[in-house]
Amino acid sequence: MLKVCGIDVSKATLDICLLINGTPIYSVVSNDTIGFDSILQLLHSNKIDKVGFESTGVYSKKLHLYLSNNGFEAFVINPLTISYFRKSLKIQGKTDKTDAYAIAYYLLKGDSFNVLSYPIRDYFKPFTTSIIQLDKQSRQLKNLIHSLEYGEDTKVLVSEIEKTVAQLKITRTFLFEHSLSLLKEKCPEFDLVKNDIKGVGDTLLLFILPFLYDHFDEFNIRQLTSFFGLNPVSYQSGTSIKKKDKISKRGDSQVLKMLYMASVSAVRTNPIIKEKYLKQRERGKHAKVALVAVMAHLLRAIVSRLSFHTKRPIKK
Repeated sequence: MLKVCGIDVSKATLDICLLINGTPIYSVVSNDTIGFDSILQLLHSNKIDKVGFESTGVYSKKLHLYLSNNGFEAFVINPLTISYFRKSLKIQGKTDKTDAYAIAYYLLKGDSFNVLSYPIRDYFKPFTTSIIQLDKQSRQLKNLIHSLEYGEDTKVLVSEIEKTVAQLKITRTFLFEHSLSLLKEKCPEFDLVKNDIKGVGDTLLLFILPFLYDHFDEFNIRQLTSFFGLNPVSYQSGTSIKKKDKISKRGDSQVLKMLYMASVSAVRTNPIIKEKYLKQRERGKHAKVALVAVMAHLLRAIVSRLSFHTKRPIKK
């Protein structure tokens, strides 16, 4: 029987559940280097086969890097997956201890799967996040300037804030261009994909290529569509309650936003995509529904051209 370790990650502590021959063994360590050393010792001394935890953003990244550097490639699991799995086990009470047990049991009972690392995505995530934050701060400061213009004796305030906005713009431009140059080094097919699809620009590819490049050839197009949150979901209860179908939106929210904006642009500039959009409208589809179809079309086009230029065929 596999020996597994489930870890529930929080800001200060790591709740651990070792499942050895079906018997849970619990412990708690601090979420720091001292705690990481204790976990590593537990993994080695008990000859653990699998270790995993939920994706909890910044709280789990140091642990993930530490384990990877010490020979343990951890399974980073979607919290929603564990939530559904935990409910199926009908565990009484929700605590850090029971969460760690649910993660360990999921690793024990789940179908065999491979650990997938995403070095390109993880490398570029800080860059794209920084660009988004700079855009957000600029918008907020511009709104503040508009409100200050109606006050008395605010010329100095407005002047100083305008300087800050200008500096943010310079920083944002530098980071964007620097990120693009790095992406073209790591993904040399960048310009080829961009030139093949009219309406697809630098911004969309900067956000979407890092998510695709590592493992797109290990999935089929339906799985990739679902990964980016463009798959339709339905809600129905009996025969009387049925809500309208909608997309899941479970993918990265910023990539979805960039796909949406690129779709709006592509409808205006790309004759093929414009024709697809108009056909959807002629069938009675709402404008936003038609744009979702265009978003899915753009995603398929990017995957197709990336597959062609990298000579990495996607799964059928």
